[in-house]
Amino acid sequence: DYPRLAWEGTPGNIIPEANIDWLAGEGTADSPYRIDTAEQLILLSKAAVLWNKIFVLGEDIDLDPALPGRRIFRQSVIQEFTGVFDGAGHVISNLTIDGGQNLGLFGFLTAEAQVGNIELVHVNVAGSAIYIGGLAGENEGNVVACYSSGSVSGTYEVGGLVGLNAGTGSIAASSSSGTVSGTDSSVGGLTGWNYGTIDSSYSSSAVSGTGQVGGLVGSNSGSVENSYSSGSVSGTNSVGGLAGVNYDGLITYSYSTASVSGTNYVGGFAGNSYQDNISLSFWDVQTSGQTTSAGGIGKTTAEMQTASTFLESGWDFVGETANSIDDIWWILEGQDYPRLWWETAEQ
Repeated sequence: DYPRLAWEGTPGNIIPEANIDWLAGEGTADSPYRIDTAEQLILLSKAAVLWNKIFVLGEDIDLDPALPGRRIFRQSVIQEFTGVFDGAGHVISNLTIDGGQNLGLFGFLTAEAQVGNIELVHVNVAGSAIYIGGLAGENEGNVVACYSSGSVSGTYEVGGLVGLNAGTGSIAASSSSGTVSGTDSSVGGLTGWNYGTIDSSYSSSAVSGTGQVGGLVGSNSGSVENSYSSGSVSGTNSVGGLAGVNYDGLITYSYSTASVSGTNYVGGFAGNSYQDNISLSFWDVQTSGQTTSAGGIGKTTAEMQTASTFLESGWDFVGETANSIDDIWWILEGQDYPRLWWETAEQ
């Protein structure tokens, strides 16, 4: 007989637990499932029963669809993840997705999800709808020390790393580069729309869209702190070097050197801001090509490469103790802009 429900009163055959013989480990904190090959990652895309477990990457993985056994994904590799995924500093390359919405390595990271230490390079993620990102379409969990580079495109809420960073979503010590484009609004180098928190992160992506287009975030209703953007930004309405539009969000201790072009509500730091919640932040009036902004303070390139510009506004730099001892920023004066604590000079 087939399995029966307990209340039927008729015994059936119990379906045994799945035998996971294609992954080493047990999916626990003490013994995480280890992913070493592209074949294992592709199998994981079909094993929803495992998406609440703990994983670690053991090797770099190439998902180039031209290689044997690989493919172009039509949806996220892992559609809804509630577990822990540790990249252990390994690289996933050539992720290629051509689909609809909620696209990325992860489609949706729930509030319980923790993802860190992953490098995604040469991604090619193209969506026809909303929530499109290199790492995740939508994030409600914790993303730490992740990087995405390549091409990400979609319609609405498109980001180089995360499409939508939702209310409980946190992005820290992460970055993106490459190209990000959207045919509608809320397009950002790191995330399209931020309702959560972004801390100690940056984007050097080239970003283009129609409305609410920003070098780091397209639309901000959350918190952005100690972050920066350095790519190029182009759009039509509400176009800014760091944020396209700041709604009821808070942006502090951040800067932009991005070149900015647009038609209406265009700013070196923010294109539009509905509340005066941008403080202690700067943009480069020379590299941006913009002398005005809906928030932030405009400075010359020379001033932006001088520590005192930022120290006088309370920024926490390595070697000083007046502002704080967390050592968030460092700078090679006269040669470069401020960099974050986790960056190396070569970056």
